[in-house]
Amino acid sequence: MGQSYSEVVKRLQAYRRAQSKTQKEMSADMGVTQSHYAKLESGTNVISYDCLRTFESNGGDVYFLITGQRTEPGPLDSYVDQCRTKRGRLQMYRMILWSVGVGLSYGQSEEIKLPESVYKNLNLAQMELDLPENIWKSIRRLDHITQFQMADILGINIKRYIRLEKEVIRPDAEILCRLYSRLFYNPLLVMDASCYPLKECNDAWTAFPGELKRELAALLNLAQELICGSENPVK
Repeated sequence: MGQSYSEVVKRLQAYRRAQSKTQKEMSADMGVTQSHYAKLESGTNVISYDCLRTFESNGGDVYFLITGQRTEPGPLDSYVDQCRTKRGRLQMYRMILWSVGVGLSYGQSEEIKLPESVYKNLNLAQMELDLPENIWKSIRRLDHITQFQMADILGINIKRYIRLEKEVIRPDAEILCRLYSRLFYNPLLVMDASCYPLKECNDAWTAFPGELKRELAALLNLAQELICGSENPVK
């Protein structure tokens, strides 16, 4: 077990204690037996994709387990949530990134930007919308890496990577952890190509002065009105 994944195990333990839950209760949240869950907490077993999905559906914070950063609903989430189509949500996401970028540079002697990882995830989301063939191929294309290089980055052998790329198997928590720590791709976006990560934007937004927020919110409201008005029924 690599050092990065050992941190996931520690966060799983910390998460359960913070929620004041027993291992039996957490095993139910993850859809496994109590004995299997105990092996997840000890690191003997790796948290599977299905466990992550079940944990998420029961209100668990998958992003925290993989990255160590808490996710909470932020002031910008509703702009994306109210768009009905994938394309509309992505357009709104792009507009939010632009608006926050403007806000960060406002009144600064040096331009301050969102981290590059935010734009990497935007590019991945755009590629998945335009060419929805396979997210692993999209990642390799964006980072200009081969299957062998990707296997090395994820810490798995080439045969297992090919099975992953062919979607015969799904990424477990260790794979998602390595992908995040080495290539900075948001695990929630990899699990769901229409789940746009807004944590960095929400964090920046809350620090903006009130007048700046009002001016940027006016732009976002207009963008949302235009996007929602041009959307077809839910897709």
